[in-house]
Amino acid sequence: MIIKYGVHKKSRKINYPMAVSGLAALVCFGISSVQAATDDEIVLCTIDDTSGAFAAMATPKTWGYQLAVEEINGAGGIKVDGKVKTIKHVQYDGQSDVGRYSQLTQQCVFEDEADVIMAAYTGAEREAARSEAVRNETIFWHNNQGEGGIADHYSFFSGPTPEQQVLPALKWMIEEFGPKMTFIGADYNFCRAIGDWARTAAGLYGGDLVMEEYFPFDVTQWQKTIGDIQSIGPDFQVHCLVGGDQVQFYPQAQAAGLKTPAWSNVTISDGYEHKIFPAPQLANMHVPPGYIEDVPGSNSEAFVAKIRKRHPNAPYVNEHAGFGYTAVKAMAKAWAKAGTTKTEAVIKALESGISVEEAPGGSWQMVGDQHHAAMPTYLFRVNDDHSLSLIANLGVNSPSFLKDIGVDVRKLKSGDGHSYLPPDNPAWKKFFK
Repeated sequence: MIIKYGVHKKSRKINYPMAVSGLAALVCFGISSVQAATDDEIVLCTIDDTSGAFAAMATPKTWGYQLAVEEINGAGGIKVDGKVKTIKHVQYDGQSDVGRYSQLTQQCVFEDEADVIMAAYTGAEREAARSEAVRNETIFWHNNQGEGGIADHYSFFSGPTPEQQVLPALKWMIEEFGPKMTFIGADYNFCRAIGDWARTAAGLYGGDLVMEEYFPFDVTQWQKTIGDIQSIGPDFQVHCLVGGDQVQFYPQAQAAGLKTPAWSNVTISDGYEHKIFPAPQLANMHVPPGYIEDVPGSNSEAFVAKIRKRHPNAPYVNEHAGFGYTAVKAMAKAWAKAGTTKTEAVIKALESGISVEEAPGGSWQMVGDQHHAAMPTYLFRVNDDHSLSLIANLGVNSPSFLKDIGVDVRKLKSGDGHSYLPPDNPAWKKFFK
């Protein structure tokens, strides 16, 4: 395998500090050399967990990428730099191992000469990949739910933010069930951020967050926590349980007789647990996806049919499948609008308000000053038989958190990026005393 050190065909500045040490790691991980792209190809490099603990959640995202590339190429490609080019999709398996992500991103940058990198399920994987992409001035996308506060010149997000999911859905839950809330989640950056957003929702809408606890990914025994929740007697529970181990909470909760209504923006939307666990273990769970296969409408129906035609044994077409597909379609429109694959011109095109009319969840538009997208939010309830009922359409929500704290991502340059959380909003500091 050859790693190219130096300025490659994209004519961007390359930063080297980790590249030499990363070479040995790349070899150890057994990554095979990929044939270099031709001058008639645009390179999309994706890294996701198609094996390991997060494979069930992340694999459908790869299906979305593949379908979008197939459709774009089948329609004749994209006219850039004076010629019509097709997309070359280079795909890597992160194996649910955060340690692979920085090395695989280097592979995308240095050997595959990627025009765009889309990567990661967890926030830790995302940051390992994103830091390498951004350091090498490569456009980066994360295509599932995020914390909503990342502001960076090179980073874009196709999935929903907590202000689009957590705030409107928890407002509905407080009004429907009462103010007393408990929170349990995985002990990593995304779920801790969701805890902050849950605390914000409680403060804004008259909730009372009486329990907030975080657990390692490998926790499988939940009897004590279930007992604690039962002793508190909340009006509803808030969950951010991630991965195959943590969701063992649900069968154990049913066995213990815990039937309190629950809410989560990752359960069902990510891991389609209602298809995995026997009914009624997920009954009375409420979920606020930007997309899942149960979302009504012609876009959703067409997308699900296309995915199932290619993957007839797919257990569920989840949120990540929809937003992986949407991100590739958005990039294709940005390349076409820019008329080039040059990074700065493409970023300006994305910031101009690219929309994807065929997005599976419905109306989707990149908000240029936020680098996050406006989209609908739906609220579903899991029934006793594990079917889903759409109980509220929470409308098309546009991200404004960064704007509200005075951040315009269009004005940021390389190296100016920062991640903001609810306590960074002066109006919300009182919720965190």
